[in-house]
Amino acid sequence: MKTQYVVAAVILVALLLSYFLRRAEPSKGLEPEPIKIDKPARKKVSVDATPDYPVPFGYKCQWLAVTTGDTQAVVEAIQLQELEIANWSTGVDAAYEGHYFVSPPIQGWTLVINALMPDITGAESPSPLTLIDELSNRFGEAYYFGTHRVVDYHAWAKSVNGKLVRVYGCLGETFINEGAISKEEHDYHMIFTGLDVEEPHLPSEEDVLLIAKEWTVDPQMEEGEYEAGTGFVGTLK
Repeated sequence: MKTQYVVAAVILVALLLSYFLRRAEPSKGLEPEPIKIDKPARKKVSVDATPDYPVPFGYKCQWLAVTTGDTQAVVEAIQLQELEIANWSTGVDAAYEGHYFVSPPIQGWTLVINALMPDITGAESPSPLTLIDELSNRFGEAYYFGTHRVVDYHAWAKSVNGKLVRVYGCLGETFINEGAISKEEHDYHMIFTGLDVEEPHLPSEEDVLLIAKEWTVDPQMEEGEYEAGTGFVGTLK
């Protein structure tokens, strides 16, 4: 009889152990949680519709560049809402507070600036990668740039005719690196490593500003001739 009790106890312990081990195992087939960068809430702003000249931006910021001088068409393409006419100075200020600023035409381009827009880590929507695919499908080419040195986030992407052809992103370490490396990236030695090498080579905010300047418009507004104008400030759904 004692032997039967011992056998039963052993079986019970084995079953309990198997149950708790199964609960401790990670679920298979689930996608990992997206990387999330905490951002402050969008603030109310006041804007000025008096035309002025482009102002520098780029540090701790995110923006799109579209190959068109038709500002109104870009506004319609991204379905910008709660529109207000804004000049460069107040438009960029609003962009740093979480609003979208669609710029006036600048050297054949239109910029869409918002420091707090969703980034390319995949934690928020609408993804800028989706936006540039949609914009390039309509206008031919569209680009994304983003940088924030506090969290060590640096990224850029290029879309042509509705197809993403190059994307690089780093958040402390490279998390995405797809498509053929461009001539400009090669020329400026923007070939980055992981952290598993003796001397890692990672991007900085200056690399983001440089590739933006080479691919599109200089965000520091130090090169070329500029015209005064106004764009639009608004929000997306």
